[in-house]
Amino acid sequence: MYLLKMYRHFVIIYMKGKLAYHFSLVFELIANTIQIGIYYAGFMVIFHNFDNIAGWTRDEVLFMFTTSWLTYSLSCFLFWSPMKDMGQLIRTGKFDLYLTRPIGPMLYMVLQQFQYTFIPRLVLSVFFWIYSMSKLSIDWNPISLLLYGINMLSAFVIFSSITIFTGTISFWTIKSEEIVSLLTNNNYGLKNYTDYPISIYSKGVQFLLTFIIPYAFTGYYPVGSLLGKDLIHPELAHISLLIALVSGIAAYLFWNNGLKHYNSAGA
Repeated sequence: MYLLKMYRHFVIIYMKGKLAYHFSLVFELIANTIQIGIYYAGFMVIFHNFDNIAGWTRDEVLFMFTTSWLTYSLSCFLFWSPMKDMGQLIRTGKFDLYLTRPIGPMLYMVLQQFQYTFIPRLVLSVFFWIYSMSKLSIDWNPISLLLYGINMLSAFVIFSSITIFTGTISFWTIKSEEIVSLLTNNNYGLKNYTDYPISIYSKGVQFLLTFIIPYAFTGYYPVGSLLGKDLIHPELAHISLLIALVSGIAAYLFWNNGLKHYNSAGA
């Protein structure tokens, strides 16, 4: 509760600063809404020409990737900006300021910003998520609801862990913005591959998305199991929580190791 109050206080301060240039904020939100709207329009065009992709109908794919987008958007509210800016903070020596705060540097970096540009993505994701569910005959029962909720939480942890991991690389490389974008940007990064069933990709990409960078566990496996789809590795359908635990612990240890190796670059 204390952290929530603190976060709300920081968000208010952050947004007051942004509202000083309110036209810029409005245009950013409009531009992001148009960008995401175009993405969904492109998705609809694809399914206007094809009845299904790898046995998945339009509404099934829509439900899968909006499930993924919901957790991705929530994760990005917290971790996208801090990890994207890590390289610059280290290069300029500004990261030293976070080490002098009475709370941990990661927590302070998360609290002091609010990535409002992900609001359009979240709102549209919720809309199409509800729409796709209304078109599908999903057997919602206590067990399926519990599993789906666990998988949503697991997806959030997986996305956050990957983002933290890419940002932490800056402790050694000084510059990691391109790596963060390559792995986590939903417009042109590897994350974009998870918007469709991974069975449409080559064996190498399937292996990468399942065993190296486990994006497949944020949508494809849990949602495919819920919908009764024929999955590539059906035995992996219910291990999202395990993957999340491993990813979260690995990201935590990697971040702490990076802090130990940090040497101020100075300005």
